Amino acid sequence: MMQNNAENLGGVPTEPPARPAVVARAGRYYRNARYIMALMFLGFGLWCVRDGFFTWPKANAAAYYKAKNIPMPATLPSAMEIVHLAEKENIRLPHAGWDVPFNRVLGILLPVAAVLVVVWTLYNSRGEYRLEGDTLSVPGHPPVRLEYIRKIDKRLWDRKGIAYIEYELPDGRTGRLKLDDFVYRRDPTDEILRQVETHLVGGETPP
Repeated sequence: MMQNNAENLGGVPTEPPARPAVVARAGRYYRNARYIMALMFLGFGLWCVRDGFFTWPKANAAAYYKAKNIPMPATLPSAMEIVHLAEKENIRLPHAGWDVPFNRVLGILLPVAAVLVVVWTLYNSRGEYRLEGDTLSVPGHPPVRLEYIRKIDKRLWDRKGIAYIEYELPDGRTGRLKLDDFVYRRDPTDEILRQVETHLVGGETPP
């Protein structure tokens, strides 16, 4: 009669085959969408730099001196001086009021915003989720054995694909890690959560 896979042919106990690790890396759509956003910020910011610092001030100066019927001097007043002079003398400019300063502000802020978007995107999707054996690893947290998990909060799971997992380590440290199947690849993230849930309700983690 065959024994229950507890011994091999030589009578030596065998270990059950290890489950393959489940790994969820950064989601491509999440990163690519934000890279496109950053490129848009950068492109529009450079456009604003051109208009706010070069094209529009020159157009205003040309319109001002043409209205006064005098040649443009070699050294022009500042862009805002031209605007103020035109307002006092009731001369109509093509880019009066806040057009120039507003574009200058956008020209400075938007490239900075583009850099921040890229930095935050890379930070928020750094590393990987990994469930290897009975140990869950999530960026920003120590490796957590499934037996140390105390609670799963899935209130945002159906709507946003976000689950929070609370754990308590033997040394007393506690934490709340997040699984997000939009920021990280969906299928492996969902599989990790499924296995964690199965363990938490008292069954063995499925193979």
